[in-house]
Amino acid sequence: MIKKPFIRLCLCLLFVGFHTVVQAEDEYLLTEKTYKSLSKAQEFMDAEKYTEAGRALDGLLNQTESGSYDRAVVLQTIGYLYSERSQYDKAADSFQKALDANALPEEVTHNLRYNLAQLLIADGQYKKGISLMESWLQGEKQPDNDVYVLLATANYRIDNHSKVVEYIRIAIRNDADPKEDWYRLQLSSHMSLKQYKSAIRLLETLITRYPYKKIYWDQLAALYQQQDKEFTSLAVRMLADRLDLGDPKTLINLADMYRYLRIPFKSGQLLQQGMKDGVIKSDFDNLEKLSQSWLAAREDDRAAQTLQKMLPIDNSGQSHLKLGQVYVGMEHWQEAIRVLEQSLSLLKGKELGRVHVLMGTAYFNSEQLSKAKNAFGKAIAFEAQSNQAGQWLRHIEDQLKKAEDEEAS
Repeated sequence: MIKKPFIRLCLCLLFVGFHTVVQAEDEYLLTEKTYKSLSKAQEFMDAEKYTEAGRALDGLLNQTESGSYDRAVVLQTIGYLYSERSQYDKAADSFQKALDANALPEEVTHNLRYNLAQLLIADGQYKKGISLMESWLQGEKQPDNDVYVLLATANYRIDNHSKVVEYIRIAIRNDADPKEDWYRLQLSSHMSLKQYKSAIRLLETLITRYPYKKIYWDQLAALYQQQDKEFTSLAVRMLADRLDLGDPKTLINLADMYRYLRIPFKSGQLLQQGMKDGVIKSDFDNLEKLSQSWLAAREDDRAAQTLQKMLPIDNSGQSHLKLGQVYVGMEHWQEAIRVLEQSLSLLKGKELGRVHVLMGTAYFNSEQLSKAKNAFGKAIAFEAQSNQAGQWLRHIEDQLKKAEDEEAS
């Protein structure tokens, strides 16, 4: 459905184009009389005087030649007028006549096809609308993601479920935060196509994203049973029945289960979504579980973001140490040095040996050899790090000696 702000924008661009862009080619230049009459009609439309605008446009239409650029533009404007009045069947008819004139510039024709496709779908003419939208899509370099959702929805109306799956998958892949309704649309089409294995995989995704919605657990259990996986079905039903899926403890238990099953990425997704939705508190314990999940999944950026949130509420220094280690692994040397320096006043005992080694590594890779030497010199006093620190110190000594020899020569 075409929204009114969009219609007004199209009209503004249309009228601006009459005496600017189109002047490049006489083929796309309105006569002065048509231009003035269209401008007057637009004033009526802006004032929501639709009856007066309709009379002006109907009179103007009779004064234009069949197949001319003037007539095509008038028909296009009449289409926008009908759209403003929610008369989508008449708007579609006017747009089609404007296109049939084959007199509009290619860019205008391209945009008009999109508007017409929207109108046809809104008017329930799904097959025509889909065909035109697919034609438009072939010539569009950066289509909006809503186009794929619209095509999926329209195909669902005519029971073309394979196309539903095709288009909604694209929409889901393109969106960082896909809508739940999109997944449900895809699930319904998989079921209609009897693609039960695909439906099971999709339900597993839905449970990961919305674990507190019992309907997805019930559907998954039913599908497992339909696939003769009786024990799996029973396990799902028992889990759903025994756990209160609206309870934050449930989400945490499920996240713990994913980590235990060595699926840490799903654990992280579940915890992060739970915190975003306000089901789980963003306290230290839950943030620590989230950081563990991201670390196990090797999602360093996400782990670093989570550990950053933990620093102000962790006086033990462990979060600083973990974050420093993550930064070293990411080769973010200055960030590593900064957070590790903060950990020195918080950590005690053997952990300090790890800090000095990490700081030495960061200093060395940021070409601060004297500071690296000092850090590894402190690390060598710790039994667990003495061998590693000694190797680093010998390497640094070689580097410093080489630099001195080069300066001397």
